[in-house]
Amino acid sequence: MITESEKDIIVQILGKHPSRVIIPVLNEKQVFNKKGESYSPKSIQNILNGITENHTVEKEILEIVETKKAEKNSLKNFKKQVLSN
Repeated sequence: MITESEKDIIVQILGKHPSRVIIPVLNEKQVFNKKGESYSPKSIQNILNGITENHTVEKEILEIVETKKAEKNSLKNFKKQVLSN
């Protein structure tokens, strides 16, 4: 289950509408709900708010966060390298 502090970190990294980032990745990886359909923004919101527990989706969200953090750090390092004297 995602805690409030974990949610804050996720939102900080993925933006104020994290479902816009999460849902396409879940669809790409073919992670669907019980009905075999794409997760709705509301269901992602419920998982992020700790209302619904879904270990598979939570794991995917953490992998997305890890990837985004690595991308941001890579860009930061690249900028530093290019823009330094």
